[in-house]
Amino acid sequence: MPLGDVQLVFQGGSFFVSCYSNATNVQRVMWTGPEGQQITNYKGRIHVEDGQNGHKGVDLVFDNITRKDRGVYTCSANVDGIEESQSFKLCVYKRLDFQDTLAVQFLEEGLSSELHCDVDGDPTPRVSWRVRERKIANGDKYEVSSERPNNLIVHNVTLDDAGEYKCVALQLSEHISDFKDFIVNVKVHHKPQWLEDRMDQAYSYMMGEVNLTCEAVAEPQANFTWIKENKIITPSDTVQIFNDDHKSTLQLTVTGPEMFGDYLCKAENKLGTLERAIILEKGAKPAVPTAKVTHADVNALHLSLSAKNHPKMPILAYRVQYKIPGDDWKFAQAMEFKKGDSYIINSLTDDTLYVLRASAKNAAGYSDFSSEVMEKTKKVQAETIHSGSSIALGSSSAAILFSLAFSAILL
Repeated sequence: MPLGDVQLVFQGGSFFVSCYSNATNVQRVMWTGPEGQQITNYKGRIHVEDGQNGHKGVDLVFDNITRKDRGVYTCSANVDGIEESQSFKLCVYKRLDFQDTLAVQFLEEGLSSELHCDVDGDPTPRVSWRVRERKIANGDKYEVSSERPNNLIVHNVTLDDAGEYKCVALQLSEHISDFKDFIVNVKVHHKPQWLEDRMDQAYSYMMGEVNLTCEAVAEPQANFTWIKENKIITPSDTVQIFNDDHKSTLQLTVTGPEMFGDYLCKAENKLGTLERAIILEKGAKPAVPTAKVTHADVNALHLSLSAKNHPKMPILAYRVQYKIPGDDWKFAQAMEFKKGDSYIINSLTDDTLYVLRASAKNAAGYSDFSSEVMEKTKKVQAETIHSGSSIALGSSSAAILFSLAFSAILL
Protein backbone atom coordinates (compact mmCIF):
# COMPACT_ATOMS: atom_id res chain seq x y z
CA MET A 1 0.00 0.00 0.00
CA PRO A 2 -0.68 2.44 -1.54
CA LEU A 3 -1.95 0.30 -4.38
CA GLY A 4 -0.77 0.80 -7.93
CA ASP A 5 1.91 -0.35 -10.32
CA VAL A 6 3.14 3.26 -10.69
CA GLN A 7 3.85 5.76 -7.90
CA LEU A 8 4.06 9.41 -8.98
CA VAL A 9 6.02 11.85 -6.79
CA PHE A 10 7.73 15.23 -7.27
CA GLN A 11 11.37 15.84 -6.63
CA GLY A 12 11.99 16.76 -2.99
CA GLY A 13 8.88 14.97 -1.75
CA SER A 14 8.56 12.15 0.82
CA PHE A 15 6.36 9.07 1.07
CA PHE A 16 6.41 5.40 2.10
CA VAL A 17 5.09 2.09 0.75
CA SER A 18 3.99 -0.76 3.01
CA CYS A 19 4.49 -4.40 2.04
CA TYR A 20 2.90 -7.14 4.18
CA SER A 21 1.00 -10.45 4.07
CA ASN A 22 -1.82 -11.76 6.23
CA ALA A 23 -0.85 -15.38 5.57
CA THR A 24 0.02 -17.69 8.48
CA ASN A 25 3.62 -18.41 7.52
CA VAL A 26 5.48 -15.34 6.20
CA GLN A 27 9.28 -15.42 5.99
CA ARG A 28 12.09 -13.13 4.71
CA VAL A 29 10.07 -10.02 3.75
CA MET A 30 12.45 -7.62 2.02
CA TRP A 31 12.77 -4.76 -0.48
CA THR A 32 15.11 -4.53 -3.46
CA GLY A 33 15.93 -1.42 -5.48
CA PRO A 34 16.15 -0.70 -9.24
CA GLU A 35 19.58 -2.28 -9.49
CA GLY A 36 18.45 -5.44 -7.70
CA GLN A 37 20.23 -4.49 -4.49
CA GLN A 38 18.55 -5.34 -1.18
CA ILE A 39 17.63 -2.31 0.95
CA THR A 40 18.67 -3.06 4.50
CA ASN A 41 19.39 0.38 6.02
CA TYR A 42 17.14 1.40 8.92
CA LYS A 43 18.00 5.09 8.49
CA GLY A 44 18.93 7.42 5.67
CA ARG A 45 17.14 9.03 2.73
CA ILE A 46 15.86 5.64 1.55
CA HIS A 47 15.47 3.08 4.31
CA VAL A 48 13.21 0.30 5.66
CA GLU A 49 11.20 0.15 8.86
CA ASP A 50 9.32 -2.66 10.57
CA GLY A 51 5.73 -2.82 9.42
CA GLN A 52 2.63 -2.76 11.62
CA ASN A 53 2.28 -6.55 11.28
CA GLY A 54 5.68 -7.22 12.83
CA HIS A 55 7.81 -9.70 10.89
CA LYS A 56 5.00 -10.09 8.31
CA GLY A 57 5.58 -6.61 6.85
CA VAL A 58 8.26 -4.04 5.96
CA ASP A 59 7.79 -0.36 5.08
CA LEU A 60 9.98 1.28 2.44
CA VAL A 61 10.51 4.99 3.30
CA PHE A 62 11.63 7.72 0.87
CA ASP A 63 12.70 11.18 2.05
CA ASN A 64 13.74 14.18 -0.10
CA ILE A 65 13.33 12.18 -3.29
CA THR A 66 15.68 12.89 -6.21
CA ARG A 67 15.38 12.00 -9.89
CA LYS A 68 18.09 9.33 -9.55
CA ASP A 69 15.70 7.39 -7.28
CA ARG A 70 13.52 6.53 -10.29
CA GLY A 71 13.04 2.88 -11.17
CA VAL A 72 11.31 -0.37 -10.14
CA TYR A 73 11.20 -1.37 -6.47
CA THR A 74 10.22 -4.93 -5.51
CA CYS A 75 8.98 -6.44 -2.26
CA SER A 76 9.46 -10.21 -1.95
CA ALA A 77 8.79 -12.85 0.69
CA ASN A 78 8.29 -16.54 1.22
CA VAL A 79 4.56 -16.95 1.89
CA ASP A 80 3.40 -20.41 2.99
CA GLY A 81 6.45 -21.92 1.31
CA ILE A 82 6.01 -20.05 -1.99
CA GLU A 83 8.19 -17.16 -3.20
CA GLU A 84 5.93 -14.14 -3.82
CA SER A 85 6.72 -10.57 -4.98
CA GLN A 86 5.04 -7.24 -5.70
CA SER A 87 6.67 -4.38 -7.62
CA PHE A 88 5.96 -0.72 -8.41
CA LYS A 89 7.59 1.79 -10.69
CA LEU A 90 8.68 5.05 -9.03
CA CYS A 91 8.29 8.04 -11.39
CA VAL A 92 9.93 11.24 -10.13
CA TYR A 93 8.88 14.53 -11.67
CA LYS A 94 10.33 18.00 -11.18
CA ARG A 95 7.90 20.85 -10.59
CA LEU A 96 8.01 23.91 -12.80
CA ASP A 97 10.69 26.32 -11.60
CA PHE A 98 11.32 29.89 -12.86
CA GLN A 99 14.09 30.61 -10.37
CA ASP A 100 16.55 31.81 -13.05
CA THR A 101 14.06 34.10 -14.84
CA LEU A 102 14.53 37.81 -14.19
CA ALA A 103 11.41 39.61 -12.97
CA VAL A 104 12.54 42.85 -14.65
CA GLN A 105 13.92 42.70 -18.21
CA PHE A 106 14.86 45.33 -20.77
CA LEU A 107 14.29 45.88 -24.48
CA GLU A 108 16.32 48.29 -26.61
CA GLU A 109 14.42 51.02 -28.45
CA GLY A 110 14.62 50.74 -32.26
CA LEU A 111 16.23 47.29 -32.19
CA SER A 112 15.19 43.63 -31.97
CA SER A 113 15.49 42.44 -28.37
CA GLU A 114 14.99 39.12 -26.61
CA LEU A 115 12.98 38.33 -23.48
CA HIS A 116 14.15 35.31 -21.49
CA CYS A 117 12.04 32.64 -19.81
CA ASP A 118 14.38 30.27 -18.00
CA VAL A 119 12.02 27.55 -16.76
CA ASP A 120 12.94 24.03 -15.69
CA GLY A 121 10.83 20.96 -15.04
CA ASP A 122 10.37 17.27 -15.79
CA PRO A 123 8.56 16.53 -18.06
CA THR A 124 10.16 19.30 -20.13
CA PRO A 125 7.69 22.20 -20.22
CA ARG A 126 6.25 23.89 -23.28
CA VAL A 127 6.30 27.70 -23.13
CA SER A 128 4.04 30.42 -24.54
CA TRP A 129 3.97 34.20 -23.98
CA ARG A 130 1.22 36.69 -23.22
CA VAL A 131 1.25 40.50 -23.18
CA ARG A 132 -1.59 42.49 -21.62
CA GLU A 133 -3.49 39.18 -21.24
CA ARG A 134 -3.29 38.54 -25.01
CA LYS A 135 -1.56 35.43 -26.32
CA ILE A 136 1.39 36.25 -28.57
CA ALA A 137 1.72 34.58 -31.96
CA ASN A 138 4.67 34.58 -34.36
CA GLY A 139 4.55 37.46 -36.82
CA ASP A 140 6.28 40.70 -37.82
CA LYS A 141 6.35 41.97 -34.23
CA TYR A 142 7.01 38.83 -32.18
CA GLU A 143 9.02 35.69 -32.86
CA VAL A 144 9.98 32.63 -30.83
CA SER A 145 13.75 32.28 -30.69
CA SER A 146 15.00 29.41 -32.85
CA GLU A 147 18.04 28.83 -30.63
CA ARG A 148 16.23 29.16 -27.30
CA PRO A 149 12.56 28.24 -27.90
CA ASN A 150 11.46 29.48 -24.47
CA ASN A 151 12.57 33.04 -25.31
CA LEU A 152 10.60 35.72 -27.16
CA ILE A 153 12.12 38.14 -29.70
CA VAL A 154 10.45 41.57 -29.99
CA HIS A 155 11.22 43.37 -33.26
CA ASN A 156 11.47 47.14 -33.87
CA VAL A 157 11.06 47.98 -30.19
CA THR A 158 9.18 51.17 -29.22
CA LEU A 159 8.24 52.66 -25.85
CA ASP A 160 4.78 51.12 -26.28
CA ASP A 161 6.35 47.65 -25.91
CA ALA A 162 6.99 48.28 -22.21
CA GLY A 163 4.61 46.64 -19.75
CA GLU A 164 3.67 43.34 -18.14
CA TYR A 165 4.45 40.11 -20.00
CA LYS A 166 3.70 36.55 -18.88
CA CYS A 167 5.75 33.46 -19.60
CA VAL A 168 3.34 30.49 -19.36
CA ALA A 169 4.83 27.00 -18.90
CA LEU A 170 2.88 23.76 -19.38
CA GLN A 171 3.88 20.24 -18.27
CA LEU A 172 2.05 17.34 -19.88
CA SER A 173 2.59 13.56 -19.77
CA GLU A 174 0.49 10.40 -19.55
CA HIS A 175 0.56 10.67 -15.75
CA ILE A 176 0.48 14.40 -14.88
CA SER A 177 -0.42 17.84 -16.22
CA ASP A 178 0.53 21.16 -14.65
CA PHE A 179 1.00 24.78 -15.67
CA LYS A 180 2.40 27.92 -14.11
CA ASP A 181 3.08 31.47 -15.28
CA PHE A 182 5.73 34.03 -14.41
CA ILE A 183 5.22 37.80 -14.73
CA VAL A 184 8.03 39.78 -16.36
CA ASN A 185 8.02 43.57 -15.98
CA VAL A 186 9.45 44.80 -19.28
CA LYS A 187 11.09 48.22 -19.57
CA VAL A 188 12.49 49.84 -22.70
CA HIS A 189 15.93 51.39 -22.75
CA HIS A 190 15.62 54.77 -24.48
CA LYS A 191 17.30 58.15 -24.62
CA PRO A 192 15.97 61.04 -22.48
CA GLN A 193 12.69 62.67 -23.44
CA TRP A 194 11.35 65.95 -22.06
CA LEU A 195 8.01 65.91 -20.29
CA GLU A 196 5.35 68.01 -22.00
CA ASP A 197 4.84 70.34 -19.02
CA ARG A 198 8.30 71.90 -18.81
CA MET A 199 9.72 75.10 -17.36
CA ASP A 200 11.30 77.60 -19.77
CA GLN A 201 11.17 80.76 -17.66
CA ALA A 202 11.27 81.70 -13.98
CA TYR A 203 11.29 84.86 -11.87
CA SER A 204 12.86 85.91 -8.59
CA TYR A 205 14.06 89.02 -6.76
CA MET A 206 17.09 90.03 -4.70
CA MET A 207 17.44 87.73 -1.68
CA GLY A 208 14.52 85.67 -2.98
CA GLU A 209 14.51 81.88 -3.28
CA VAL A 210 13.57 80.19 -6.55
CA ASN A 211 13.41 76.59 -7.84
CA LEU A 212 14.36 75.76 -11.44
CA THR A 213 13.00 72.35 -12.39
CA CYS A 214 14.18 70.04 -15.16
CA GLU A 215 12.29 66.77 -15.87
CA ALA A 216 13.23 64.15 -18.46
CA VAL A 217 12.07 60.55 -18.69
CA ALA A 218 14.81 58.08 -19.60
CA GLU A 219 15.76 54.42 -19.18
CA PRO A 220 18.31 54.07 -17.68
CA GLN A 221 17.54 57.20 -15.68
CA ALA A 222 19.28 60.32 -16.92
CA ASN A 223 22.09 62.09 -15.10
CA PHE A 224 21.36 65.81 -14.75
CA THR A 225 23.91 68.63 -15.01
CA TRP A 226 23.26 72.35 -14.50
CA ILE A 227 25.42 74.86 -16.39
CA LYS A 228 25.64 78.67 -16.38
CA GLU A 229 28.00 80.64 -18.60
CA ASN A 230 29.73 77.37 -19.64
CA LYS A 231 30.49 76.44 -16.03
CA ILE A 232 29.03 73.44 -14.23
CA ILE A 233 27.04 74.52 -11.17
CA THR A 234 27.89 72.85 -7.86
CA PRO A 235 26.16 73.19 -4.46
CA SER A 236 27.17 76.14 -2.24
CA ASP A 237 25.69 78.43 0.41
CA THR A 238 23.32 79.92 -2.19
CA VAL A 239 22.85 76.86 -4.44
CA GLN A 240 21.24 73.49 -3.71
CA ILE A 241 20.60 70.66 -6.19
CA PHE A 242 17.94 68.01 -5.49
CA ASN A 243 17.77 64.97 -7.79
CA ASP A 244 14.84 62.55 -7.86
CA ASP A 245 13.47 59.99 -10.33
CA HIS A 246 13.59 61.66 -13.76
CA LYS A 247 13.77 65.11 -12.13
CA SER A 248 16.35 67.65 -10.99
CA THR A 249 15.67 70.87 -9.07
CA LEU A 250 18.15 73.74 -8.86
CA GLN A 251 17.31 75.86 -5.81
CA LEU A 252 18.84 79.35 -5.81
CA THR A 253 18.99 82.15 -3.27
CA VAL A 254 19.48 85.26 -5.41
CA THR A 255 22.24 87.31 -3.77
CA GLY A 256 23.33 89.37 -6.76
CA PRO A 257 22.28 90.48 -10.28
CA GLU A 258 24.78 88.04 -11.81
CA MET A 259 22.47 85.18 -10.74
CA PHE A 260 19.85 86.21 -13.28
CA GLY A 261 20.21 84.91 -16.81
CA ASP A 262 20.22 81.60 -18.70
CA TYR A 263 20.61 78.25 -16.94
CA LEU A 264 21.29 75.16 -19.08
CA CYS A 265 19.92 71.81 -17.94
CA LYS A 266 21.54 68.73 -19.48
CA ALA A 267 19.92 65.27 -19.19
CA GLU A 268 22.12 62.38 -20.35
CA ASN A 269 22.24 58.60 -20.37
CA LYS A 270 24.16 56.06 -22.46
CA LEU A 271 21.66 56.39 -25.33
CA GLY A 272 21.57 60.16 -25.77
CA THR A 273 21.67 63.71 -24.39
CA LEU A 274 19.12 66.52 -24.17
CA GLU A 275 19.76 70.17 -23.37
CA ARG A 276 17.49 73.14 -22.78
CA ALA A 277 17.70 76.57 -21.18
CA ILE A 278 15.63 78.09 -18.40
CA ILE A 279 15.73 81.88 -18.23
CA LEU A 280 15.72 83.40 -14.75
CA GLU A 281 14.46 86.98 -14.88
CA LYS A 282 14.20 89.66 -12.23
CA GLY A 283 10.65 90.01 -10.93
CA ALA A 284 8.82 91.98 -8.27
CA LYS A 285 8.58 90.73 -4.70
CA PRO A 286 4.90 90.37 -3.69
CA ALA A 287 3.39 92.85 -1.28
CA VAL A 288 2.86 91.70 2.31
CA PRO A 289 -0.76 90.53 2.62
CA THR A 290 -3.38 91.46 5.16
CA ALA A 291 -4.83 88.54 7.13
CA LYS A 292 -8.00 88.59 9.25
CA VAL A 293 -10.15 85.95 10.94
CA THR A 294 -13.74 86.54 9.89
CA HIS A 295 -15.37 83.65 11.75
CA ALA A 296 -14.40 80.98 14.31
CA ASP A 297 -16.00 77.54 14.52
CA VAL A 298 -15.44 74.65 16.92
CA ASN A 299 -12.69 73.17 14.72
CA ALA A 300 -12.13 75.73 11.95
CA LEU A 301 -11.12 79.32 11.34
CA HIS A 302 -12.42 81.32 8.35
CA LEU A 303 -9.95 83.87 6.95
CA SER A 304 -9.90 86.98 4.79
CA LEU A 305 -6.65 87.33 2.77
CA SER A 306 -5.70 90.18 0.45
CA ALA A 307 -2.54 91.72 -1.05
CA LYS A 308 -1.83 94.50 -3.51
CA ASN A 309 -1.12 93.29 -7.07
CA HIS A 310 1.96 94.34 -9.03
CA PRO A 311 0.90 95.52 -12.54
CA LYS A 312 2.90 92.77 -14.27
CA MET A 313 2.99 90.09 -11.57
CA PRO A 314 -0.43 89.45 -9.98
CA ILE A 315 -0.92 87.52 -6.75
CA LEU A 316 -1.47 83.80 -7.46
CA ALA A 317 -1.79 82.19 -4.04
CA TYR A 318 -1.38 82.54 -0.28
CA ARG A 319 0.47 80.46 2.28
CA VAL A 320 -0.90 80.49 5.84
CA GLN A 321 1.10 79.21 8.80
CA TYR A 322 -0.57 78.48 12.14
CA LYS A 323 0.57 77.26 15.56
CA ILE A 324 -0.11 77.29 19.29
CA PRO A 325 1.24 80.37 21.13
CA GLY A 326 4.71 79.68 22.49
CA ASP A 327 5.64 77.16 19.75
CA ASP A 328 8.43 78.02 17.31
CA TRP A 329 7.33 79.05 13.81
CA LYS A 330 9.69 76.49 12.27
CA PHE A 331 7.38 73.77 13.67
CA ALA A 332 4.20 75.49 12.49
CA GLN A 333 1.70 73.81 10.18
CA ALA A 334 0.93 75.43 6.83
CA MET A 335 -1.80 75.50 4.19
CA GLU A 336 -1.65 76.73 0.58
CA PHE A 337 -4.65 78.50 -0.96
CA LYS A 338 -5.12 79.56 -4.56
CA LYS A 339 -6.29 83.14 -4.87
CA GLY A 340 -10.07 83.20 -4.83
CA ASP A 341 -10.48 79.93 -2.89
CA SER A 342 -12.36 79.71 0.40
CA TYR A 343 -9.69 80.44 3.00
CA ILE A 344 -10.63 77.98 5.77
CA ILE A 345 -8.27 76.16 8.13
CA ASN A 346 -9.96 72.92 9.22
CA SER A 347 -9.24 70.08 11.67
CA LEU A 348 -8.39 72.40 14.56
CA THR A 349 -8.93 71.67 18.26
CA ASP A 350 -11.91 73.26 19.96
CA ASP A 351 -11.48 75.96 22.62
CA THR A 352 -7.84 76.52 21.57
CA LEU A 353 -5.96 79.74 20.87
CA TYR A 354 -4.06 79.83 17.56
CA VAL A 355 -1.52 82.25 16.08
CA LEU A 356 -1.61 82.79 12.29
CA ARG A 357 0.39 84.64 9.68
CA ALA A 358 0.17 84.76 5.87
CA SER A 359 2.45 85.21 2.87
CA ALA A 360 1.43 86.14 -0.69
CA LYS A 361 2.82 84.42 -3.79
CA ASN A 362 3.36 85.62 -7.35
CA ALA A 363 5.48 84.27 -10.21
CA ALA A 364 8.65 85.57 -8.50
CA GLY A 365 8.06 83.84 -5.19
CA TYR A 366 6.65 84.55 -1.73
CA SER A 367 6.37 87.81 0.18
CA ASP A 368 7.37 88.41 3.76
CA PHE A 369 4.85 87.21 6.32
CA SER A 370 2.04 89.42 7.56
CA SER A 371 1.71 90.51 11.16
CA GLU A 372 0.50 87.77 13.49
CA VAL A 373 -3.19 87.24 14.14
CA MET A 374 -4.53 85.43 17.22
CA GLU A 375 -7.93 83.77 17.42
CA LYS A 376 -9.53 81.09 19.58
CA THR A 377 -11.74 78.29 18.28
CA LYS A 378 -15.16 77.91 19.86
CA LYS A 379 -15.85 75.57 22.73
CA VAL A 380 -18.18 72.60 22.36
CA GLN A 381 -21.36 73.41 24.31
CA ALA A 382 -24.03 71.00 25.58
CA GLU A 383 -27.19 72.03 27.48
CA THR A 384 -29.77 69.75 29.09
CA ILE A 385 -33.21 70.54 30.60
CA HIS A 386 -33.94 67.86 33.21
CA SER A 387 -37.73 68.23 33.19
CA GLY A 388 -38.12 67.98 29.42
CA SER A 389 -35.20 65.69 28.51
CA SER A 390 -34.06 68.27 25.95
CA ILE A 391 -30.54 68.32 24.49
CA ALA A 392 -29.02 71.23 22.56
CA LEU A 393 -26.01 71.60 20.21
CA GLY A 394 -25.73 68.32 18.27
CA SER A 395 -22.18 67.00 18.81
CA SER A 396 -20.37 63.97 20.16
CA SER A 397 -21.12 65.32 23.66
CA ALA A 398 -24.83 65.49 22.81
CA ALA A 399 -24.77 61.85 21.71
CA ILE A 400 -23.28 60.84 25.05
CA LEU A 401 -25.92 62.85 26.98
CA PHE A 402 -28.68 61.20 24.95
CA SER A 403 -27.27 57.76 25.76
CA LEU A 404 -27.18 58.58 29.49
CA ALA A 405 -30.75 59.93 29.45
CA PHE A 406 -32.04 56.85 27.62
CA SER A 407 -30.30 54.55 30.10
CA ALA A 408 -31.91 56.46 32.98
CA ILE A 409 -35.40 55.97 31.49
CA LEU A 410 -34.81 52.22 31.20
CA LEU A 411 -33.74 52.06 34.82
